Amino acid sequence: MHTELINRSKIRGEYGVLICGLAEHRPQPVTTLRHVDCGGGRRAVFYDAYGPTGAPLVARLAAQSRIILAGAANGLGYPAPLRNLHKRLLRWQPKIPLLQQLRFVMRKHKFSRTGLSRAFGIDMATLGTGSAGTGFSFGRVAPGITSEPHRHDEIEAFVILSGSGKVRTDLGEISVEAGDVVLFHPFEAHVLRNDGNEDLDFVDVYWRDGEAALDAAAKTTAPRGPIFVFSTPPTPNGDLHLGHLSGPYFGADVYTRFLRMKGVEAYHLTGSDDYQSYVATRADADQSTPAEVARHYADEIRATLALFDCEIHSFLHTMGDAAYCEFQAACFRSLLSSTAVDLRQSPALFDAVTGHYLYEPDVSGLCPDCGGSAGGNICEECGGPNLCHDLGAARSRQSAEAPLVGSVRRPELALDRCYDNIDRHLRASGVPLRILDLFARVRRRGNFSVPITHPSDWGLPAEGFPGQVIWVWPEMAFGFLYKIQALGRLLGRDWNAEMPSNDWQIVHFFGFDNSFYHALLYPAVYAEVFSHWTPRIHYHVNEFYLLDGQKFSTSRGHAVCGKEVLGPKTVDVVRLHLGLTRPEGERTNFTLDALHRTENEVFQGIWLSWLDGLDQEIRQDFGGRVPDAGDWAPADRAFFARIEIHRAAMERAYSDDGFSVRRAAAQACDFVRDCVIYRQAQNYAAARRLYPARKRTSLALQTTAAAILAPTLAPLMPRFARTLARGIDGVSTETWPRSVQRLAPGTCFDLGPVLVFYAKSGNPHLDEEEAL
Repeated sequence: MHTELINRSKIRGEYGVLICGLAEHRPQPVTTLRHVDCGGGRRAVFYDAYGPTGAPLVARLAAQSRIILAGAANGLGYPAPLRNLHKRLLRWQPKIPLLQQLRFVMRKHKFSRTGLSRAFGIDMATLGTGSAGTGFSFGRVAPGITSEPHRHDEIEAFVILSGSGKVRTDLGEISVEAGDVVLFHPFEAHVLRNDGNEDLDFVDVYWRDGEAALDAAAKTTAPRGPIFVFSTPPTPNGDLHLGHLSGPYFGADVYTRFLRMKGVEAYHLTGSDDYQSYVATRADADQSTPAEVARHYADEIRATLALFDCEIHSFLHTMGDAAYCEFQAACFRSLLSSTAVDLRQSPALFDAVTGHYLYEPDVSGLCPDCGGSAGGNICEECGGPNLCHDLGAARSRQSAEAPLVGSVRRPELALDRCYDNIDRHLRASGVPLRILDLFARVRRRGNFSVPITHPSDWGLPAEGFPGQVIWVWPEMAFGFLYKIQALGRLLGRDWNAEMPSNDWQIVHFFGFDNSFYHALLYPAVYAEVFSHWTPRIHYHVNEFYLLDGQKFSTSRGHAVCGKEVLGPKTVDVVRLHLGLTRPEGERTNFTLDALHRTENEVFQGIWLSWLDGLDQEIRQDFGGRVPDAGDWAPADRAFFARIEIHRAAMERAYSDDGFSVRRAAAQACDFVRDCVIYRQAQNYAAARRLYPARKRTSLALQTTAAAILAPTLAPLMPRFARTLARGIDGVSTETWPRSVQRLAPGTCFDLGPVLVFYAKSGNPHLDEEEAL
């Protein structure tokens, strides 16, 4: 975001008016905002976008209420395009006042609800397109109104004509008033809010610069801190299996590790979701209590995350935290006072035999949205919510009789009253299209309310509603904020859950079946409880990870638990394999045979074989020291370039834009294969003896490739990366490499420890001999 104010610069002497230079871009024109004293107390404010053939102008006379689109000045035209704005201004010496040069036919435009208006969410009038492909529009933002979040490939400028307000982008928020010009780069999200008492009028000018758009798309700028990365709090009704680990926990760990390597203040937070109804269900099956089940499995989950090398900076047990309960009660009271919450006697489902209230794990049936099999309150297939009583062919877990529809008096959130807030949030967050599709399907239902309490004896009591508890999903929404506050206490930071800051950046990792809660319900309740807060949230969603073609299921015994395959020697192979098969954008499948192939054929057969051969040659021929490069052939230069291509590709795969663990894992495997192919092409004994300079270059480049492999693998395979880095003097996995630097001649290079440690995994699932 770039802001310029009208100022009395030296170029005023060239034009005789106040001028603010805005931008110069590759396909001319050069753009300038000008104020002109027209006499009689009138001033003209216009935007000048001039090219080699003329000057299309947008002007607004302050004493008039019409917008005009002007053609080229005087037919004289301007000189040929120049690279520098100041050179252009110095060459053009107008002989008469600027306004006298204008010869154009005025066209009057009025506001209309066009497609442009719908895109911005405010009154807009399209003025047309200039001769150089520059588009012009006039916008009006009424007091208290905010434009829709916008992100596109064009360069865009807002010229503020009257009124005042605030412009917000990913970089922050600034105040604007008449005379300000704000320039937005391609793909920079931006909104304009009128916080004054009069209309905010502005001219919107936009143009395409293909090269600038490509440059912006290629950038991998790290977000500002602090960044709070949340993996969905696991339900402590069982240990974590590979289906769990492959999704939110793996993704959040990789993402946070990369940010911290880039110097960003980032934290991975999660915790046990103790008050889930599924905990009570597991307690019934185990003839235990929900509290005992929650405590036991929370400890098991933490142990599994540790075995997975998943770095958690704050793991919160919600059960038994008095401050947490008080905070949730305060949020619940605030939510009850919202105009979007009604107290209703609404339909509910009950077991025909026991009379118990049914929701979530107690009931299943056919989804009212897609018609597929669904559980209570959510459909895992399409992500659509349900109210249990609207399930087709509903079945109770408690008895074989068909459930009965009754009613319950409880508070409900009228989600349809929150649609505008949700829509604005989703646009600003840049969520995946599948979540937008989910929101569109929910909106088609029209009036849609969801209960925020349920009759139950397990959960946080809902004040004022005896026998009911706060629904665990709104609780989780507020719990995220409490987790930030709890982390702040540990770090000595003043992070207040009751007053969330606009500077906070939140990143959520979750499975698609939780999309309704994270991306639709949570923004709705945040807007109702924290009206001062504009959440900045990004979403990373994974699909289901299948086991032998079917869903992982702990209850059916169809699962591979993390503890079955994880250990100090195996964790890197498991992380590599889960990375290669992670369900991003599609469901993927896990088999133990495929995991074994990754261990035996890829990690052992390709990765370690290449490193072993390189290590032996460096030790035998150069005493364990990196040789200096000698003669460079075209193939050597090309390989050196590919090392940098790998570094940049891994950076892109880890960055928020284009984040993909699967792409990072595939890129790492492709790079190592490339190293093997390059090594094989140099492996001719007679030629190496006769041309030692070529041999030195080959080995110097391969050691450089090994050195860059360590830090670029650190987010994905942190243990292996650290072990590899320890064998190469000067290599660190603590910071991200900004470029590829060839290892200095004489650098100690000893990969013996990493090769010995990973010689055998020691796990029967991964070692073929032991398995046989």
